[in-house]
Amino acid sequence: MHFPRLIAFSCSAVSVIAVPFAPIQMGEDDVILYGSGRYQLRKRTDIAELNAFRNNGTIPPKPGYLDDSLFHGPPNTTTNAPALASLQKRKNHVTIIVKNPASRFLGWDIQMSAVVKGAETGGTTIYVTSGYDVSNSVSVGTSATFSLVKDFLEASVSIDYSKSWTSSQAQQFQATVAAGKYGAYVSNAWTNRQSGIVFQGVIGEDAQPGYYQADSFESKSFDGLSWVDGVISLCTGDEFPLKRCLGDGTL
Repeated sequence: MHFPRLIAFSCSAVSVIAVPFAPIQMGEDDVILYGSGRYQLRKRTDIAELNAFRNNGTIPPKPGYLDDSLFHGPPNTTTNAPALASLQKRKNHVTIIVKNPASRFLGWDIQMSAVVKGAETGGTTIYVTSGYDVSNSVSVGTSATFSLVKDFLEASVSIDYSKSWTSSQAQQFQATVAAGKYGAYVSNAWTNRQSGIVFQGVIGEDAQPGYYQADSFESKSFDGLSWVDGVISLCTGDEFPLKRCLGDGTL
């Protein structure tokens, strides 16, 4: 089992500490939140959702970009798109989108630093580093429906699914990876998921259903930190490649 050090972002009222100019050093169970222009200190056990996932072994829903059964880019104009265009020209062609209830959950680990090994004498200090990114995304079961679903979602829920965020070294958090351990900073973003089924066909004939899902995040920006709402943690383990602390697979 992994025991990350955590930095969570919220506006809850708790005991307040001053905003430091030097990198923020995390303790084993410390949770740092920010809001109202100040950083705030809490304990890891206060993050109820994260504790629930760890205590009962539940894994949050899989990110669309890691699901090989879904398509994540522009429609394939050389295969499915001509067939779709031909279908749409036929009389009585219909497209029906059935939405599932929206959901919100703490997502899988997103890497925000290199994976390092703790030195045998004193461990190794690790920082959030620049160049790691996270983005809103749309994933579909059939590539030809990508643009249709993306346009529908952007119009109905007013979310820009092309928006992305990139980490920078202005995000000065530091922690120590213990001797012999491997560790990396990760982010668990609050994920807003829209999903449903697309039916396309001709009245009186069988329609072909296709699944879609779209994940979006919310911006948080304060005093050099510009990232998404959620939790930033130090994920540690005994082996390389480093296993995700929340989610399946490795970083």
